[in-house]
Amino acid sequence: MSRRSLVTGVTGFVGSHLAYRLLKDGHHVTALVRGGKNASARDRVIEVLGEVSGSTDNIRLHLDRLDVLEGDISRPLLGLDEESLRRTASRTDEVWHCAASLAFTDEERDEIFQMNVGGTQKVLDLVQQTAARRLHHVSTAYIAGTKELAKESEIHTGQTFRNAYEASKCEAELLVTEAHAKGLLTSTIYRPSIVIGDSVTGRATHFHGVYAFIRGLFTGASRLRRRSQSNGQVHLPVRVLGRLTTTLNFVPIDYVVNGMVHIGNRPASAGSAYHLANPYPTPNDLWLPNICRLLGVTGVELVDQSVFDRHPATRMEASFQKQMAFYYMYLQGEPMFDCSRTLDALKGTGIECPRVTVEFIERIVGWYVDYLKAGAGRAATESASN
Repeated sequence: MSRRSLVTGVTGFVGSHLAYRLLKDGHHVTALVRGGKNASARDRVIEVLGEVSGSTDNIRLHLDRLDVLEGDISRPLLGLDEESLRRTASRTDEVWHCAASLAFTDEERDEIFQMNVGGTQKVLDLVQQTAARRLHHVSTAYIAGTKELAKESEIHTGQTFRNAYEASKCEAELLVTEAHAKGLLTSTIYRPSIVIGDSVTGRATHFHGVYAFIRGLFTGASRLRRRSQSNGQVHLPVRVLGRLTTTLNFVPIDYVVNGMVHIGNRPASAGSAYHLANPYPTPNDLWLPNICRLLGVTGVELVDQSVFDRHPATRMEASFQKQMAFYYMYLQGEPMFDCSRTLDALKGTGIECPRVTVEFIERIVGWYVDYLKAGAGRAATESASN
């Protein structure tokens, strides 16, 4: 049955793919989005959904079921006037809250909490004005902080957090859970881990985290190849703070979105949280060497802090640390995520999270390297023509 879904964070990775999936399923989608400096909220949404769908022609097929509201979850009334807010609530069957600040430093703590905690409270206020009072809240598996084992049934059990982002998302979950417990609304919480490209095509539309790391290696290697006038393998001496014996939990975007939609359609999901994480976390000694191999790069290694204490970071290493600052926190260890509730909910559906194998890495990284090469080629062509 067609539903009227309000989605926040539609210009983000998960929100954009979710909104497109809902449109393809025949639902009416209202996107609550901030306007940009050089583009309206509607133009921003159409652009990103065009990237998700493969072309603006594909998204045009669904524009009659897409409304865009220019707003901001961090502002009073979500940046809307009272009449617009009431009208929106009256036309909404369910809310998918995907918007969040991905910043993480202590210097940005106030802004992070204003967006992730204050913004969530404002979304809760909106949901309570809708007829069904149904909320789907997108959190993160990393609310587990420094726990060794993260259970789907737990939120805050006294764990410490690596950064302000984790702490803010945990506090937001507590708000959602409290509102559900009080009967103010019906909620389901989804906790993705590190979201990467499509498991079948490798395609991605947003390039944070490990993509920034790949881009840094690609740029450094390209610079060395230009200097040596060679297209072969290059030596890029970069030490990265981390351990080969630990893991990163990579999960493809299609598994996350398909899992969320299926679980969200189950009445039994109300009041529960689900880890949309990979049951098979990826060892660092699998993904790192294979990324380097695909880039034709040698010299990259994971080391502990004592190595940097003896020999401080070079300028190049400092640049990588800046680009990978968020994920550097996890290269020395991350929680093990219990996914049993999620796996049980998805049993028999055909929705399965693939293991990250060498072939899988080649698909994901290969797509992105081709994307970077195409961009570099366009840049060179434009430079030559100017």
